[in-house]
Amino acid sequence: MNDSRERQRNRRKPALGVDSLEDRRLMSADMGSTFAIVPGEVTTVGKDSTVQVKIDPSYFTGAKRTGRIVMGIDVAADPNATVKPQIVSITSGNGRKVSVQHARYKNTLVKSQGLLTAQSTAVTFTAQVPKAGQPATTYTIHVKGLTDATGKYLLGFYLPGDVDGDGKVTNTDIKTMASELGLKSTDNGYSFDADANRDGKIDVKDLRIASQNLNTATIVSPVASVNLDPASDVGISDRITNLRTVKFTGSATPNATVTFTEVNGNSPGGTTTVGADGNYSINVPLGDGSNTFKVTTADAFGQTISGSISPVTYSTNPPTVTNTVPSASDAKA
Repeated sequence: MNDSRERQRNRRKPALGVDSLEDRRLMSADMGSTFAIVPGEVTTVGKDSTVQVKIDPSYFTGAKRTGRIVMGIDVAADPNATVKPQIVSITSGNGRKVSVQHARYKNTLVKSQGLLTAQSTAVTFTAQVPKAGQPATTYTIHVKGLTDATGKYLLGFYLPGDVDGDGKVTNTDIKTMASELGLKSTDNGYSFDADANRDGKIDVKDLRIASQNLNTATIVSPVASVNLDPASDVGISDRITNLRTVKFTGSATPNATVTFTEVNGNSPGGTTTVGADGNYSINVPLGDGSNTFKVTTADAFGQTISGSISPVTYSTNPPTVTNTVPSASDAKA
């Protein structure tokens, strides 16, 4: 999590990175249609690891006719792990298995990339979005390792058909996808987010999935921003201030909780809730000297984003800029 001055959804920056397949980033540099990244861990060989997420009608919009949403999930090992994770099943809140679609790679790709399976690392499944006012529905994703290795992994949830990464599937997205039909991941012009099932090619299967998702949307965001308010950064804007309480502003998923924790116990920190517009502000007290805050956001979907921001220092005598009037001799020089 970095300090930032602006946030633009269709150029989203990742909170975490993952490893690549056939020279593509599974959760690519500008995030695209990925709206949430949720971590998990395979701790026991041969046994399921599970991650739960919630479909809340306040955060998701289903298709107009059916009220359903097609959701995609990428899975990959954490950058520091050797585990080879694969999604094996998804169950609903009542324990019933949900139909899951695995795409398959061609045998030539399996051999050239040394893949352990022909199945794509991503899956798609269809969820019913509850009606407004109804409680959220819970889904459990079951993950296993393909080898004896254990370790952490990341699940990247995306909206199939959201080609431009704005959090909704529109006719413009589908037209863009249609214009790229036939392209493979090795071709110029191939768009990862137009490849709805992540099988390395854009074809009628992808177009069919996107069409099922027309008019679906989500307001869940994979990023959070934190800014020190300029009025709190007195003097020369160097994050040194003589104010005992400073103001931070930023953005994250609407209604998510945001918690500031000083890593050395120098400040009591604070917690606030993101507004419906995706913005928040919070006043946080400072302890003497340097204050390094770990900022954590948690939303209703099940996503947690956490990271440290640049220190803010309390000083009774912060540096200031002094404007002087040049003397006559200085002017002549």
